[in-house]
Amino acid sequence: MVALLTGHPDTDRPRLTRLVLGGLDDHLLASIDAHVATGSADAAAARLGVHPQTLRHRLRRTRELSGRDPRRTWDRLVLEVALLGSSA
Repeated sequence: MVALLTGHPDTDRPRLTRLVLGGLDDHLLASIDAHVATGSADAAAARLGVHPQTLRHRLRRTRELSGRDPRRTWDRLVLEVALLGSSA
């Protein structure tokens, strides 16, 4: 993860993405992205046009599937870096 953040040329972006985000569908990935961008479930839900409880359910589902809780600082960072790596 540090290699990805520092732009190290030997970074295996697909592997990192697969390890962190594997098993998460597009709805969950969009929810994580919106939550990271806005900092709250309510704002993320508004951004996505879904009910706040739907967004909270998606965050819980993300935790269940990935083992990372988007509401915890370190886990949110790991998820955000993996999302950035998947889009680069």
